[in-house]
Amino acid sequence: MRAALFALCFAGAVSVVSCAVACAVSCADWALVEEHYYALALGGHPCGRSLERVEKDGERLRTISRIEMRFSRLGQETAIELSSEFIESARGEPIEATVAQKGAERVRYVFESPKKARVERGAVRETREIADDSWLTPREVAAFVAARGGAKAEEIHFRTLDVQSGFVVAEISMKRLGEVERTIHGHSAKLTRYEVRNSMQPIVATELYDATGLLLESTTPIGLGNLVSLLTTKAAADENYANASFDLLAGTFVASRPIVRYLARGTIEFDLDSSAATMPELPSEGAQAFTKTGERSARVSVDVNRSSGAQPSDASDPRWNKPNELIDSDSKAVIELLASAKLPANASDFAKANDLRALVSRHIRSKNLATAFGSASEAARTRSGDCTEHAVLLAALCRAAGIPSRVASGLVYVPDLGGVGHGLKGPGWGWHLWTQVLVEPPIVAGGGARGWVDFDATVGGDGRGYHSAHILVATSDLAGGATDPAFSRALSLIGAVKISEVVQPGAVK
Repeated sequence: MRAALFALCFAGAVSVVSCAVACAVSCADWALVEEHYYALALGGHPCGRSLERVEKDGERLRTISRIEMRFSRLGQETAIELSSEFIESARGEPIEATVAQKGAERVRYVFESPKKARVERGAVRETREIADDSWLTPREVAAFVAARGGAKAEEIHFRTLDVQSGFVVAEISMKRLGEVERTIHGHSAKLTRYEVRNSMQPIVATELYDATGLLLESTTPIGLGNLVSLLTTKAAADENYANASFDLLAGTFVASRPIVRYLARGTIEFDLDSSAATMPELPSEGAQAFTKTGERSARVSVDVNRSSGAQPSDASDPRWNKPNELIDSDSKAVIELLASAKLPANASDFAKANDLRALVSRHIRSKNLATAFGSASEAARTRSGDCTEHAVLLAALCRAAGIPSRVASGLVYVPDLGGVGHGLKGPGWGWHLWTQVLVEPPIVAGGGARGWVDFDATVGGDGRGYHSAHILVATSDLAGGATDPAFSRALSLIGAVKISEVVQPGAVK
């Protein structure tokens, strides 16, 4: 659950997830074992609450986790809620798990073994496997950390299944930093401090545990400020949620000098400078070519006519072709919208993708910052959303049309925010999502060389629908929803990057 918090903050900077999910199954037969509430703060501002609950039914144990966060973006409020349940036997055998997020179908994993599970998403049934079974269930993790902590182990290592980020195993490393005194609910307590690393995230957290192995405080430094989770009472957690006051857009907007004629220029180069420890390796994919120029600097060249070479397996890779929780290309709403496009049978895949981009731009009529990170089918039905809904709907339509697709995340140049106040007027860069499709671009028409090509459905009108003032940070199939690990690459850049256009000698500015 703590890993999900990190990615949620970045996903929120792009287009915040909204979820209003209660327990998916009745609690009638489950007896409460323990329950813990946490107040969440970001950059010193309250931003939400979370719950960790353990219940027992005979020989079965159920761990329920829920995150609720509230942010604003230029005055428009957006809420987040993400919940999961994990049921296991008293012997630590996985039985089933569920993940729920509003705007996407609930996903249920029914374990056949620790290495294999049947996945249920709506009417879809499929099997997913992982490489090995050397991972711990939630209650095994709690017991292992408590035992190793009680033995004052200098380091604690374990692997656990992260169903919130997809059916993947995360490796956790905890390094003991010593003990501190804290007052908890009016009583002085000696707590153990750990440095915690998670293979799913690039950022190091600091956590405090009591003698029983209970987490009391977690602090994660990200560009927006420290994300803090603090054990508290239910009443205090509820009050913290009610008082949430963090503005995501103000915290993630990157100011810059104006970029003239950016819509008409086919190629632009940018210098990136990071105030973080290192500049992360960004992709050279789609229209972008990335080169590190120093430990904390890089140069990005964006050419709208460039496409990146595909791997031999990309055309058949299920990540880019099959429907999932957000890119639900098999949904009735998506299939009906595709049929309305009346794509010419003899058109190239590039032309079809561009026609679908224009369709999405027209179809989503209510373009707003308050819309949640919804699925493609929700965007098709409601005809509302921001960049995330445009990106996932275009990706789903392309997959339904037989064209491999994925979602791209990064930054886009914004010439002016409209002078709406909140201290932001532009120009600058905002976090953004768009779409990449695997097609044969016009420049090699007839050559048979397919590559990943960028399309941005938020760019309306005729023509290509993509411009060179985009900086790609990651690509994803969104199988992990809002907590997709691909988003984590951006965490070290949020609030810590400067972007400047490379002006060639003799250029007129």
